[in-house]
Amino acid sequence: MNRISISEAWSYATGFFSGQAVHHAIVLIGVGIAAPLILQLLLGGGATMFDPAAMAENSAGLIAAMGATGALLGIVNYVLQTGSYFASWRIGLTNGGEPVGAALGYGMIASLPVLLLAVVVVLLLGIIGFLFFGSALTTLASGGEPSSSALMGIGLAFFLIAPLFLLFLVWLAARLCCTGPYMADQRSYNVLAALGASWRMTAASQWKIFAYFILLGVALIVIFMILGMIVGVSLLAGGAPGTGSMLGLIIGAILLSVPMAYLQVGVPAGLYRALGGTNRSDVFA
Repeated sequence: MNRISISEAWSYATGFFSGQAVHHAIVLIGVGIAAPLILQLLLGGGATMFDPAAMAENSAGLIAAMGATGALLGIVNYVLQTGSYFASWRIGLTNGGEPVGAALGYGMIASLPVLLLAVVVVLLLGIIGFLFFGSALTTLASGGEPSSSALMGIGLAFFLIAPLFLLFLVWLAARLCCTGPYMADQRSYNVLAALGASWRMTAASQWKIFAYFILLGVALIVIFMILGMIVGVSLLAGGAPGTGSMLGLIIGAILLSVPMAYLQVGVPAGLYRALGGTNRSDVFA
């Protein structure tokens, strides 16, 4: 359980992609971003957005098609994106010792137990949420109106619990941030063992990692607000939505997705390396 500094972790994060930049770009941009986008355009009704008139005329059919294929397409895109992260970790942690194809094969399979765990967690959170707010939601669903005291209690609980819950999620992310790099370093598919390893590795530095994530979150919020205003002004200046504005939205989404993908890979990898979680001394050479 090593203690780290934020500057050290950031230095390792930014250096993670050096030496294998092309391979990282293939898996992160090509497989993790471009492939899901193409699938969404071809199968998810995304191409219809380029023709607003057709989208308005066939709105019912578009909604039905999205409902029929949306769930499956979402799973495939999740596997592609998460698998690309595992592949990038594997390439970086072996310093290019594993071919891109083998790393991608490992990444696609490694993403499946993570997906299963995510589904279980979402179900558990849904059950917990229903236990807390189920009575009011049931009353609303049946057409009734909950009492003013019940609504006030729900609102108060939300405003008190929501910020604490967000901080809890940041702390939990700090404790479990080495899960993916650990799995990739060991070429393991055991997500539970990786969660335990990350929990032990981050114990001594959990609050530094927590502060690190808070700083990154604040910086990203400011950047996204600025970019959002720029995109919003450009769309308003463009007038009615059409092919140009939709294409601009897609390009903007890609420009945001690329640095986010590199951050989601580089930051955990940097923390993992800073905590000494690797058997290779030249991993970032």
